[in-house]
Amino acid sequence: MPNDELLDLTISELAPRIEAREVSPVELTEAALARADRLQPRLNSFITLLHERALEKARQMEQELADGRYRGPLHGIPIGIKDNIETQGIRSTVGSLMLADNVPDEDARVVTLCEEAGAIILGKENLEEFAAGATSNNPHYGAVHNPWNLDHIPGGSSGGGGANVAAGVTFASLGTDLGGSVRLPGAFCGVVGLKQTFGRVSQRGLMVTSFNGDHIGPMTRSVADSALMLQALAGYDPLDPSTVPVPVPDYSEGLGNDLSGLTAGIPSNYFFDEIDSEVETAVRNAIAALQELGVKVVDVSLPSMEYVGALRAASLSDGVVTHEPYLASDRDKYGPNVIYRTLAGQFVLGRDYSKAMKVQRLIKEEYARVLQGVDFIVTPTTPVPAPRIDAVDIEMGGETHRVRGPGSGFISRNTSPMNGNGLPAITVPCGFSGDGLPIGVQFIGRPFEEGLLFQVAAGYEGVSPSAGVRPQL
Repeated sequence: MPNDELLDLTISELAPRIEAREVSPVELTEAALARADRLQPRLNSFITLLHERALEKARQMEQELADGRYRGPLHGIPIGIKDNIETQGIRSTVGSLMLADNVPDEDARVVTLCEEAGAIILGKENLEEFAAGATSNNPHYGAVHNPWNLDHIPGGSSGGGGANVAAGVTFASLGTDLGGSVRLPGAFCGVVGLKQTFGRVSQRGLMVTSFNGDHIGPMTRSVADSALMLQALAGYDPLDPSTVPVPVPDYSEGLGNDLSGLTAGIPSNYFFDEIDSEVETAVRNAIAALQELGVKVVDVSLPSMEYVGALRAASLSDGVVTHEPYLASDRDKYGPNVIYRTLAGQFVLGRDYSKAMKVQRLIKEEYARVLQGVDFIVTPTTPVPAPRIDAVDIEMGGETHRVRGPGSGFISRNTSPMNGNGLPAITVPCGFSGDGLPIGVQFIGRPFEEGLLFQVAAGYEGVSPSAGVRPQL
């Protein structure tokens, strides 16, 4: 198989060939870098490409294979890292001019784990400025383009990673998810995006983040690959007090298991209330497919979701505190959308913040009760397919919704609640709009039951109309 065609495989398909020395990590990395260079003018998915460093690491991985040392399924696999995750000696900008020359002194924990597993980092990927938005229209480094249609957004804030995985540049990319920023690019770019349970993966080295609900998670081309990535990333970090010392299971163990006997909860309120008709049809078809696979489907009610907007008060407060040092010294380096979102946080009262925490607790309790009666919950990942890059607003159901800037939480309305409750959630491609844009279905599970989510997601993936379909760039 030509090296360029190898780039369209999954990690699960490629890893045995690397282990058997049928595929060279050096030639694979050279092919990935060549595709990255070729597509960068169209996708604008990287802020920094690491040609020499990636090839040096590939040569090391190839020598280890020759010496009989195989690190596991990520050995020699090219991946990408979102540019708000620290990388030692490599510029890490958070997509802002504020940190355009920032070079961290050490790697984020997840970067260390990926490299210890043998992965090869191709570069730092483009994103929404300060990871604050759903479009990846970066005012300083340029907009990221969706490989399914270059006139549309890839989703944000981890848009560069979503675009690269879909386009076959990287086999996996690490993004961050504070309101859906892994799952939105997953849905819009037609790949698998995982937000694992809060506390399952270390946040150490995640830059300029919130203090409540941020996650680092993988985007991959298959559910099996997502399981392999979480296997490398998961675990207690004694230097990160947000992580939890619970055992890490074999996430690949349940892949392929029968889904008969499982029960799916379909929310009767909120998640399907404001939704594009094509998205609803695709997700309802996914639910019907689960039933064909033996899953029992029941309606569930989540009445507290009526108040989920109150959580915004907490995130606004977090934002202004996080950005306080930069606002005082270099306010002019911010793009307009981030500065407007950030400054609003200074007007949140302590009473409002406390009420937001109360609502968050009530919502957590409600999901806990619902998930005692069902094994997982199914929702649309996004209410609409990917909007155009030049869209400021979208019209739906006679209402206007902002796509970017202040008041633009509509796109993430189905994903952000899971950041507030900390539950694991995964998006899987489930079809296409009439314009050929991907649509995603979201599966939500109980805390630390990612293995069950992988089982469900892999079972559905096998019958999804998106299976095996790739963008034609």
